[in-house]
Amino acid sequence: MAEIKESKSLDNKVEEKEIPKEIERKYLVAKLPENLDTYPKKEIVQGYLAIASDGTEVRLRKKGDKYYQTVKIGSGKTRGEFETEITGEQFEKLWQATEGKRIEKIRYEIPQGDNIIELDIYQGDLIGLVSVEVEFKSEFDSEKFSAPEWFGGEVTEDSRYKNKNLALHGIPKEEKIKKSEEKESLGIPEYSLEKGVGILVDMIKEKISEAGDSSVVVEIAGGSASGKTSAVAKKVCDVFSSEAVLISMDDYYRGKAFIESEKEKGNILNWDQPEALNIALLSEHIRELKNGNSIEKPVYDFKTGEPSGTEEIKPKKIIIIEGLFALNEMVKDQGDVRGFVDIGMHGRILRRILRDVERTGQKPEDILNYFSDIVEPMHEKYIETTKKNSDIVIKNEYSPEIEAERSGMHEIQLKFRGTIDQNFLRQLGAEKLGIAKQIDVYYNPKDRNLVDTGEILRIREEEGHQILTYKGPKKQSEFRDRPKFEFEIDKEVADKFIALYGDKVKVISKERALYQLNGVVFSLDSVIREEGGEKKDLGKFIEFRSTDQTDGENKIKEVVSKINLEMENGIKESYFDM
Repeated sequence: MAEIKESKSLDNKVEEKEIPKEIERKYLVAKLPENLDTYPKKEIVQGYLAIASDGTEVRLRKKGDKYYQTVKIGSGKTRGEFETEITGEQFEKLWQATEGKRIEKIRYEIPQGDNIIELDIYQGDLIGLVSVEVEFKSEFDSEKFSAPEWFGGEVTEDSRYKNKNLALHGIPKEEKIKKSEEKESLGIPEYSLEKGVGILVDMIKEKISEAGDSSVVVEIAGGSASGKTSAVAKKVCDVFSSEAVLISMDDYYRGKAFIESEKEKGNILNWDQPEALNIALLSEHIRELKNGNSIEKPVYDFKTGEPSGTEEIKPKKIIIIEGLFALNEMVKDQGDVRGFVDIGMHGRILRRILRDVERTGQKPEDILNYFSDIVEPMHEKYIETTKKNSDIVIKNEYSPEIEAERSGMHEIQLKFRGTIDQNFLRQLGAEKLGIAKQIDVYYNPKDRNLVDTGEILRIREEEGHQILTYKGPKKQSEFRDRPKFEFEIDKEVADKFIALYGDKVKVISKERALYQLNGVVFSLDSVIREEGGEKKDLGKFIEFRSTDQTDGENKIKEVVSKINLEMENGIKESYFDM
């Protein structure tokens, strides 16, 4: 490990402090080297106690029979690193706090000249991923390093392959093909929402005919914002009316006090894992209801974050249990009919943002941050894995034509090829708002093609700021009219978003001069598109935009006429579509 020196001035004296520095490059592996078994190897398990937005992380690692606590500072190829050996007892006490943020791997140490190549074959949820890391004594050594032919692409600067992100988010998109194929081979029948609810109702009716005097338990699980409650469970309950009772697993949350008490014991829990709920009590209540006995169901108060009392529930012919963990191993065998409501990651993110901004007033960036850190990892670990326990899967995908309208904002745009003399604009009384360079990077989720659905998702970089923008499908109009929402995010959230969504599909770079005339904002743009490694100059444009849904179109028409442009020459295509 290389070292740098930091000078500090304190009481007019200079104190020098040596800060350990890690200089490291990371690559994927094209093929395993020959005679791999001849090199020394060790099993490594590591987990993360803390991951901060500035790149700082606190890691626990067991390497062979040694235990370490490591603090890393910064990002990229060169980082500060402080490592301390700890006892096995200390490791075990702290290890509980890394739940949901762990990786396992077998590390081979392969000498090459003055360097040691560390080849990691990942295990557990990351099986199939193989990478190598090479540590250097100096920046000069790292720059002159020539990778062996068995190395694959370099991922040093690719945040998705940072160990902390692998621990949080799993294998990046291009490495997940095998796992996707495995998920698709469950052999459970899948149906659209309307058809699926109808078939679920028929399955329940069939069970009722077989049950005699006994109750029928229906378990409906699914991910956050999948629609398991409103789109499925409540509809099924309405069909059977007074014969059915609907029980939400949310009422079995143990509450904030329990979460805090577990934290004091070193057991860090979150609201999206089954341990946060009293599933044992739910299981007991299902048994009592099936035996014809009433129960005192807890009532959970979302405002206080604590149970607020109980409510008597009398047994009914049909007992419907809905919740994230309704097909959990502790209760799955109590269900007579079991359904799983499925939706892709993209839809869950958008529904969660649109729902929680409206319902809780949370900031969108906080919702996205929590989704990335907690919701998605817990979904993969505790919810997606219960799909195999279902009798039927009901697909309730996000519908952008309908649901994007919940954003509450519309943007209308129209552009024209060419440019306008700035002196002419001054004579018209146009106010110059400024000059900007914008880089728009567009992404596609892993589970759908946004070109096919008419959606757009991008991160815009402008003057050190990053803006995440979502736009729904276009409306029928002589303008480009589409619902949208956008919000600023920091680098940490941007990295997490990219880890979730994978590769960029297109980059649009603009040099933009912004003006305002008669309340309408427009820009003079020079545009370059980058796609598939190739750049194309799209040319120069005048683009008008407004979010005024009442009179925006008329105002744009007035300014277009004043600038001596013809509406029939207007272009509704976005730069992305060109």
